[in-house]
Amino acid sequence: MGNAIAKNAEFVQRQVLATARIQEKYCEGRELTVDAVAEPILWARSVTDAFELVQRLRADDVLKLDYLTDITAYDNVDGKDGPKRFVVIYQIFSTTTHVRLRIKLGVDLQEEPMSWTSLWDGANWLEREVFDMFGIKFKGHPNLRRILMDERFTGHPLRKEYPLKQREQFPDNVPLHLGAHPVPSNT
Repeated sequence: MGNAIAKNAEFVQRQVLATARIQEKYCEGRELTVDAVAEPILWARSVTDAFELVQRLRADDVLKLDYLTDITAYDNVDGKDGPKRFVVIYQIFSTTTHVRLRIKLGVDLQEEPMSWTSLWDGANWLEREVFDMFGIKFKGHPNLRRILMDERFTGHPLRKEYPLKQREQFPDNVPLHLGAHPVPSNT
């Protein structure tokens, strides 16, 4: 138990030092908050700012943020996190200093964040998933197309206006029965 507490204390201390470094070098009019586990959250000012910011952060020889952990988004239709319709969230990590950083970016329907595929190959699938679920397009993405939903599917299922129980039936679908009462075949 004591070892786990010591490791947690080390993690929190690294995060506190990283937050101070980010505040000193990268805030420049950007909002910086810290979550419950001391992970800094930095809001990018624009779609181009997010890309320029991550390039600078990646080159920082103290933070050493060299690994893209995740890209996701949420529908901000209620406006709780600013006036933009969506919020794209980038999670980056240092494999040497074990520091985490979250970058948030407000995006409207017509805006296209810069693709991070030129920085991390792993951004390819992550950006495709955000596109598929929310309809957010990434400028410069090499292959932006659906990854989870059928190509014929219309809409983006994680948008809040998408009907909760809407199902799309495609005429060439193979019937699938997972219950106790399968439909007998006509053979």
